[in-house]
Formats: sequence, C-alpha cells, structure tokens
Amino acid sequence: MTENQKKSDRQYAAYMARKFFSGAISKHQVLDSFPDFGNDYKIKRLYNRITNKPKKSWLFGISEKKYQTFMNETYELIDELETGRLRLEIMKRLFKELWLHSDNCAEPIEHIWFSISEVAKSTNESREEIRTRYLNFLVEKGIVELVSWEPLKHRFTELGKEIKTESDIEILIKNVA
Repeated sequence: MTENQKKSDRQYAAYMARKFFSGAISKHQVLDSFPDFGNDYKIKRLYNRITNKPKKSWLFGISEKKYQTFMNETYELIDELETGRLRLEIMKRLFKELWLHSDNCAEPIEHIWFSISEVAKSTNESREEIRTRYLNFLVEKGIVELVSWEPLKHRFTELGKEIKTESDIEILIKNVA
C-alpha cells in the first residue's frame, strides 16, 4: 500500500467514524463501507471503537464520565487520522527515551529498537508508526543522525543536543504543522 493510499484510507475511515458518532449513519452502514485496515494500527483501533461503542443508559450502561472519556479519546483518534499531525506526548516520550539511552547526548544511541518499543508500549502506538513517522522526522530534521549500520547506532547532532526542554519539542512540532 502506498503512502498516499494509506493517507486517503485513514481520512475516509475518520470521515465515516465521525458520521457514525454524530448519529448521521448506522453502525451497519459504517462497517459495510469501512476501508480495509490490513496493517494499519490506527484504522484498526478506530474500527474496534466503532464495534465496541458502549451503551449509555441508566441501568446497564456505563457512567456518563466513562462515556465522555470514551468519546473524547475517539474524537482525538479521529482528528489524528484526519490531519496526520505528530502528537506532542509521543515526541516527548521518544526524546526522553533517546536522552536516557544516549546518557544525555554524551554517547551514541545503541539498541534504538528498545527505545521505540518502550515508547510504543507507553503511548499505545505501533512500533512501525513511531519508527516511520517520529524517528524519521528527527532524522530528516537533522536532530538525530545515523552513525553506523553494523551495529546500528544513532546519535544526537549539535542541533539535537540544543533541544533540552519540552517547550523546545513543542516549537519543533509546531514548525512542522
């Protein structure tokens, strides 16, 4: 699947989910025309949210607070699929992991896969998503560079060493959006 196809499938899935959660179409209509999610983790998460939407009733349903939390998380996922923006919390977590593994930018980062999997576990993102979007973004911007392939090592560049606070990370992400 090409990157453009993946992007259009994500936008279409978000559009259909938004119509479903606003009450414009039924669950069966959404599921019949929902795109194939294959290896796309976020579309699969949205599909599961549609199929497992909790009932809101006074007797057998969930509480109003839990329902509102479910809806807020769902709309956050829909917005992310529509826009494709980088999320600040994931980038902050990735930076913290990379700083930890590089001993505060003093040494090359070995075992970057471990940092990626830790970020994936803590943020509920796929490892592929973090590697392809977030880590590649840092490499493209010249913040992290590849030192060697055998063994695989990365390190922070001089530009990357200047980024120390969360506000610096926010500025970096806002410049992209």
